[in-house]
Amino acid sequence: MSLSQFVHYIMLKNALQKLVGGKTDFETYTLLRMQAKTYRLVKNYVSPILTKHKLSTLDWSLLGLLKEYPKGCRFIQISQKMGVEPPFITELVSSIKKNKLIKTENDLEDKRAKILILTKKGEELVDSLEKQIQERLVNLLNDVSSSDFTGYINVMNHLSKKIEEKELQM
Repeated sequence: MSLSQFVHYIMLKNALQKLVGGKTDFETYTLLRMQAKTYRLVKNYVSPILTKHKLSTLDWSLLGLLKEYPKGCRFIQISQKMGVEPPFITELVSSIKKNKLIKTENDLEDKRAKILILTKKGEELVDSLEKQIQERLVNLLNDVSSSDFTGYINVMNHLSKKIEEKELQM
């Protein structure tokens, strides 16, 4: 390890210790392992609801994103918001389109661009599944304070914004 790598390591370690109140020796691999494990467990916990409708968690993320944009969303915007490459969105869309949950239309602002929109069937399914998933997750989260949960969401948002900013600078 070079001197500059060592200095960065110590700075990161000190920052993490400050975040957790200096109570524990917190390593980055522990943080990443916890994040990955939590993601897998939550994904597996809600998957039975989605698989009944032949949906994956990525499909669900796309449908939920489109619910937030009732007038539709461009492919490039979707790929940016989901943090994946545009060709992956094209692949993802083709499987969901077969179920008639989304449709592709020309963008009214730019006729060359395509937008994705939830169909009526898609909207109804998102509303129904969202309710079911929230009811299932309430059992896991009922003893988590709203401030802790809000803090968790804020940290995820902060990290993703900072990393996206750094990637743009590279």
